Amino acid sequence: MISKYIKIAVLLFLIVSCKDQEGQTNLNKKTLKGNISNEFALYFDISNNLKEYKTITVSEKWSGNNEQSSYILIERERERERERERKFNSKSTVIQTPIKKVVCMSTSHLPFINLLGEGASIVAVSGGRYITDTLIKAKLKNKEIEDIGFEASINYEILMQIDPDVVFAYGISGENNQYIEKIKQAGITVVVVNDYMENHPLGKLEYLKFFGAFYNKEKMADSLFNLAKIRYLKAKSRVENIAVKPNVLLNAPWKDAWYIPGENNYMSHLIRDAGGVVLLSKSGESHSYTYSIENIIQEAYKAQFWLNPNYYSTLKELRTSNPLFNGIPILKEGTVYNNIKRNTPGGGSDFWEKGVIEPDVILNDLINILHPQLGNKKELVYYKPLQ
Repeated sequence: MISKYIKIAVLLFLIVSCKDQEGQTNLNKKTLKGNISNEFALYFDISNNLKEYKTITVSEKWSGNNEQSSYILIERERERERERERKFNSKSTVIQTPIKKVVCMSTSHLPFINLLGEGASIVAVSGGRYITDTLIKAKLKNKEIEDIGFEASINYEILMQIDPDVVFAYGISGENNQYIEKIKQAGITVVVVNDYMENHPLGKLEYLKFFGAFYNKEKMADSLFNLAKIRYLKAKSRVENIAVKPNVLLNAPWKDAWYIPGENNYMSHLIRDAGGVVLLSKSGESHSYTYSIENIIQEAYKAQFWLNPNYYSTLKELRTSNPLFNGIPILKEGTVYNNIKRNTPGGGSDFWEKGVIEPDVILNDLINILHPQLGNKKELVYYKPLQ
């Protein structure tokens, strides 16, 4: 049976990928006011005011209004703090740091906070059954951490009892973002995290700096980011000069449509950096395009590998799902791999959880698949060959 979460995760990914994200390719870091603090991330910026306070500016492109949110971060012990607060722009939200109690509405927020050594600050999550982190799951079981539910079914009573410093949320245009306004109306500070919108693997990783600012751990965040970046670029360098790059068929049908991401998309970046070529991936685009199954099947004969076939976990499932698949050479040869090795029985996907802080590990997986002679020879971490 296909888990409800995997369906939701795939749908969410497709919605985000198919949004007109013209800003992802055209958005210049200068569109965010303040210092250009990022190397890869496009949807937030951090600036300092003579070390008295920090300003985090977050793009709200997800809402369709192209506006920005501004958060003023002030250390709790600063003198005349209240006096300074009154001088800030009324549109800015003032947050005292380091934050002590947080709620995470996305599983992708958890690894950033844990890596910074601040896991104890997580007091509630959304969709606990889909979390893969064993420590968080144990705390949920022991009621040390609350599960406040999803968007329309959030338990606001529990949320208000917890009274967190910040709710880290995610935003998608339309009715699904109404929960954000409801939390704000309850007098609780909400910070929307756009990590899911970043299309570069190191852009997602750079949210270490974002979370680090809330815990006054900027130096630690920078160090962790730089170390992972070096590992990623070192792995990428192993395949940069290869002459032959295999064709990769990506994804599988979703409701009679096949979504292929543009070359600037997150997965396309990873596959290209691993020395592969995504079939039918449009040049210069980040959002996904839909194709008929028949069109994809025609192209599939050119592929040497099939990656991320949605929720399918065996070759038999793929063969029986559509008779047209039976003639595809890659299915016959068994060069099909899915990023489900660390999925949980409850539907959790560690690829989309801890994987966001381990782009170098994912990249090594892909190199070991596409170019085993150039890989690090280690066992696959997030991927598994379908049998």
